Amino acid sequence: MSYTQDKIKRTEQAINRLSDQLVKEKIKERKQETRRKIELGGLVVKAQMDHLPKSVILGALLTANFELENDVNTYDLYKKKGDASFNKNT
Repeated sequence: MSYTQDKIKRTEQAINRLSDQLVKEKIKERKQETRRKIELGGLVVKAQMDHLPKSVILGALLTANFELENDVNTYDLYKKKGDASFNKNT
């Protein structure tokens, strides 16, 4: 095998290793994203809102987000209620 062919082979192997690492990293990120979504869905259940239509839940979340962005006291209020709920139910 010539020097050039050997170098090409080593380069291809390096590319394949990097490609495998990229695939593994994408799988890891997708699993993390899926876990986060499941946890957020669990919050809907914990808030006892899982019986509501998705559009109502989304509307409530959009309203809460608007309030959080426009009222500095809302964050503290929601945090206290959330902390109390977690402490009560855990």
